[in-house]
Amino acid sequence: MKIALVELAGKGGLSHYAWQLASAMQRRGASVTLVTDREQELAALPHPFALRPILRLWDPKPADDSTGAFARRARRGIRALRYYREWERARREIRRLRPDVIQLGDIRFATDLVPVRRLRALAPVLADVCHNVRPFSGGEGSSGAFELSSIERSLYRRIYREFDAIFVHYHANVREFAATFPESAGAVHRIVHGNERIFDALASPGLGPSDLRRRIGIGPDDRVVLFFGTLSAYKGLDLLLASFRRVAAAVPEARLVLAGFPFPDFDVDAFRGEAAAAGLSDRVILIPRYVESAEVRAWIELGEVVVFPYRSIFQSGALHLACTFGVPIVATRVGANDEVIRDGETGLLVPPEDESELAGAIARILRDGDLARSLGAAAARDAETRLSWDGVASTILAAYDELLGRGRT
Repeated sequence: MKIALVELAGKGGLSHYAWQLASAMQRRGASVTLVTDREQELAALPHPFALRPILRLWDPKPADDSTGAFARRARRGIRALRYYREWERARREIRRLRPDVIQLGDIRFATDLVPVRRLRALAPVLADVCHNVRPFSGGEGSSGAFELSSIERSLYRRIYREFDAIFVHYHANVREFAATFPESAGAVHRIVHGNERIFDALASPGLGPSDLRRRIGIGPDDRVVLFFGTLSAYKGLDLLLASFRRVAAAVPEARLVLAGFPFPDFDVDAFRGEAAAAGLSDRVILIPRYVESAEVRAWIELGEVVVFPYRSIFQSGALHLACTFGVPIVATRVGANDEVIRDGETGLLVPPEDESELAGAIARILRDGDLARSLGAAAARDAETRLSWDGVASTILAAYDELLGRGRT
């Protein structure tokens, strides 16, 4: 079976996801070509699949973006033209490959209806991995939320009708997808989100949590409460800061570290000001940048507990990262979090928007070393078994076999 897997992003979580899935499908007997950006950050890694880094987009998470408002507006127009030009480049490459299956990742914009339809005739099966049932609005001036206007909803319904198979993570999101796009519910297949074992291969051998402690000025006896991932309003970082006041009072050696790329809806200076107003300036460390792949494992292992105080989410790659490396987790009961985490066994779950419960769960892990070790070890076992990429690939390939009229033994 020949599969053309298209992932426009060459950097960040979706890129890592596509890379690991392509590897697993190749291991399971498919012939996979990953069509992606020419600045694919994982390109130096050995890979069993064919790699075609031909797309010419832009860095979605730049180290510096200090251009003025007028320049940013002009840039958005130029980028829109480039975006659809690169869809056409991908289409020409797929036509040359002549695959049995074209598999796309997240549909970013309602206007993607046009390129999706142009791909329809190029393979017997057109499929999509739907990471977000509703797209995230994270650009400049956005609300930082998952939402659809009535016009966008209509266009997305037309987009999803083009697919023969749509893969959605976990039962909660399958239900959400069926409620949002009922006419496409029959094409939906449930999968889990795979683990993040790729960061073993990517880890810098000369960098560990102790090195990061020295870099950011945290002492060897300080207890690190970590938030890791993109910084955005929907992730409840204001709630985390408020709850950390209680944690700091209960555990004097606790330090809160937030590391990740800030979306436009997150005001870095305002957050630092709130920390200062709460008297926590010396106990809250903000690292507002994209964390390069070689550093990810060291950062996640810096935390003695990793916290996901989300207000809303479908699923979280960062949550799966913490599971993979056995770091104790506190997360809110939103989206599929309670399907990934078994409360009291592989992590602690708390209600969203509950400052007291969140603080109590964090402090509980910091105070109880046996609990912390037990939660982390159980989460790591889950990551290797229930969240394996081979299992994800098997589910997807079985669906393709059925659509292509083949049997899989």
